[in-house]
Amino acid sequence: IITLGCIDHIKKEITSNRIKPGYDVLEIGCGSGALAAMMTERGASVVGIDISDGMLASARRKAPDANIIHMAATEIEELGINRFDCIVATLSFSELPENELRYVLRASVNALKPGGQIVLADEVPPERRWQRVLSALVRWPLAAITFLLTQNTTHALKGIKEELELAGYNIVDRKSYLAGTLALIVGEKTQS
Repeated sequence: IITLGCIDHIKKEITSNRIKPGYDVLEIGCGSGALAAMMTERGASVVGIDISDGMLASARRKAPDANIIHMAATEIEELGINRFDCIVATLSFSELPENELRYVLRASVNALKPGGQIVLADEVPPERRWQRVLSALVRWPLAAITFLLTQNTTHALKGIKEELELAGYNIVDRKSYLAGTLALIVGEKTQS
């Protein structure tokens, strides 16, 4: 609801432009499993994690070829080091408190193979004043409806570019959507 359906377009873009056959992919916050299914159809080996039992059940039905696990984002270190070619997170990092987000970003670097990428699609604060005003007018009613339906709230990821860089990523691509309120950001693991 909060993205007015734009996230579906972004998920298709992620699958076609960032996921290659044979990739080992971790999806943080796999939700209903729609993206996991698209990535397995593309030929990737997908591990999807989520903490919602209802979402996990849906993900297992939609993406039967993915390994869907009940796990919090803060537990990804248990999945191993240098394991994944790509980590994907769509609209899940905006649900994390700031300290957990920092922890997950740092842990995600370790989970990636050298040269691996994190692909993040989430809410961000708009850069221009008119975009911030428009965002506030549109977002509040949508956020209220979303909360009533899901009992969940989100927040725009302030300073996410800097947080990614501090965690050990080079930003290699960024696209904005919905008057700058939604971004697709790709970071590549820096070589250490």
